[in-house]
Parts: sequence; structure tokens; C-alpha cells
Amino acid sequence: MSEKRDYYEVLGVSKDATEDELKKAFRKKAMENHPDRNPDDPKAAEKFKEASEAYEILSDPQKRSSYDRFGFAGVQSDFSRVNARDFSTISDLFSSLFRDDFMGDDLFSMFFGGRQRRRPTGPQSGSDLLMNYEITFEDAVYGTKKVVDVPIKKECTECNGSGAQKGTSPETCKNCQGSGMETIERQMGFTRYISQQVCSTCRGKGEIVDKPCKGCKGSGRSKENEKIKLDIPPGVDSGFRLRIKSKGEEGRLGGGRGDLYVRLIVESHPFYKRQGDNIIVEILIPFPLAILGGNFTIPTPYGPEKIKIPKKTKEGSILRLQRKGIKRKTSYGMNYGDFLAVIHYEIPERMSEEEKELLEKLKDVMPFSVKQENLFKKLIEDSKQYEVDY
Repeated sequence: MSEKRDYYEVLGVSKDATEDELKKAFRKKAMENHPDRNPDDPKAAEKFKEASEAYEILSDPQKRSSYDRFGFAGVQSDFSRVNARDFSTISDLFSSLFRDDFMGDDLFSMFFGGRQRRRPTGPQSGSDLLMNYEITFEDAVYGTKKVVDVPIKKECTECNGSGAQKGTSPETCKNCQGSGMETIERQMGFTRYISQQVCSTCRGKGEIVDKPCKGCKGSGRSKENEKIKLDIPPGVDSGFRLRIKSKGEEGRLGGGRGDLYVRLIVESHPFYKRQGDNIIVEILIPFPLAILGGNFTIPTPYGPEKIKIPKKTKEGSILRLQRKGIKRKTSYGMNYGDFLAVIHYEIPERMSEEEKELLEKLKDVMPFSVKQENLFKKLIEDSKQYEVDY
């Protein structure tokens, strides 16, 4: 890049770009061209430097104004003296360029997945836990209270969380000097690249346990079952999550506990089916009842209920009992589903002689549908015209 390009062109922004637009544009260019992310591109370092120089000028209101009026002659950038290989860490480079803790750390986190790590010295909150828990269909309908055993990692009582045997203590990692991070240097041609990664010796802990605690095997944590009370509200369905505050894993160095999330799984029922807040059941009724009508008692989750079977009820008809389905509390108040009974006829497989005689009499006296009879007669008459004599 022997010829100097316009700073706005370098970042790919217009001349009226805002401060946020400049910052976003530079972040994108920096991520695309940083040498550590492009070790095989000999021009990456030069592109990165070009973008950084453009941002240094345009992010400063006075320098930007001077550049807009007089071009390159109006600015004397200090960036020409800056080279990525002159700094011990990438984070140092960002901090030097922008003198802005947020900007430097934020860019560092984009490249390496987090801020430059140092061994934690303050309280750390415990992790949240997620577990699945099965309940019956009835428990989901009525709501219930349960007590469950939850395996939770707690501070080891034998070593008090140090991970070392009694009478011993962890030693500072010599590889990272207790920082939890190690510096990696790579030489490519005349350019030296420096980056940081989690210490391979202590895995970021900053300490080495020479004689691990037998109780926790050096982790400083041990699993214990803790009894947790669950208050399951009525009307829940599979996938519903309960949040129990401060019942997750214990924190470190005095940090608070995380939360426990319980995802409910409702078992299927052999008789009832759920559709939204409605409960559906399929029932068989005697054929005469479907013709003549009458009352029929059906079981619901809240007890037996009598429903009225209308005369001439057809197969597959649905009878509804309002507000006898799922009862569920919402932010708008109580919500009530319905109970739906799908009607089917029961045709007996075996009949007594008396039943057969009655059906024969019924067949003789029960009138055939006039419309159906006329249709059959018409079809028979129409079919005669297709008769062929061979």
C-alpha cells in the first residue's frame, strides 16, 4: 500500500458518519485484518495498521475537522510510530491506540472470546443449574408440591475449597506467574506476533496443586445431594420452567449461589388428552342411547359429570362441558379450558337370541330414509341402460 488512501474510504463510511458508525466500521476492519487472525496473509498487518490510523484520526473531533479541511497535510498522526509487534500483548496495543478502557478491552474480547483474563481474586457467583423433572397428568392439572434431590457442587469441606490436602497449600504457577494467562510469540519473516491464551500448565487457575485433596481430587468442589422443594402451580404443561432462586451451585470466594431451573415434563395419560387448555376424552355409548338420547355419566379430572346425549347423535360428535378443562393462572387472571367428549357408538360383538329378535323387529318397523330409498331406486334405473347382452 504505497499510495495513502482516504481515511473514510479505508473504513468504508461516508464523510458524515457518526461516532458509533466509525467505531462499528473499525471493529469490522480490525477483526478482518488483525495479524493474529490472518497469519498467512503478509498484507494483514499493513491493512490493520491502515484501519487503525484512519480510526485514530476520525474518532478525534479536532483531528477529523483538520483532516476534512486540509487532508493529510492537516494531520500529523502519531500512529506512524506504532507497530503491533512493539507491545507485549494485543490488549496493550488497543489501550495505547485508543486510551479508552472500554474500547481496548472490548476489541480484545472480540478477538479472543473474553477480556484479558487474570486470576480472580474477588467473589464469584455460582453457576445456574437446569434439570428435567417428570410429573403425572393429574399433578399438572391440580398442581402439587414435591421434594427432589438435586446434585449440587459445593465447597469441599476437607480442603475448604483449596483443592490441596490438609497441611499443604497450592503454589503459584511458575509458567504464568499466577495470572492464569500465558504469552505466545510467533515469528513470521521480519514480523513478531504476540498473543495471549489460557495458561496450559494451570488451565487459568494461576495455581498448581501438588498434592490434591482426596475428597474432591483437587477441584475444591464436591457433589452433594440437596433436597429442594418445588411448588408446581396448576395447569402447567411440558416445557414449563420453575425458577428457584439461590438454589444453584455455590459461588467461590464468598460469591452467592446461582439459580436452579426445573423443566417440567408431563407424562401422557391413558384416558385424557390435552389440547391447549382443553381436555379431550373419547367415550363409547350404546347405540340406542345415540338414537333416543338421554343422560350419560363420564369421568373428568375433577370428578364424574353427567352429560346430555341429544337425540340422533352422530358418530364423532363432540359434546362440551364448559370450564371443566385446565384451570391456569395467568397475568390477566384465571383461565379455564373446556372438557370435550368425542362420542362413538358401541356395537356389541356378541348378542343374545333375545337381542337379535329385537333387532329383527326394529329393522322391520324402523323406516328407511325416504331420500336414501329414492336415490337407490334412481341408481338402479340408471344402471339398466348400461346392460349388454352377449
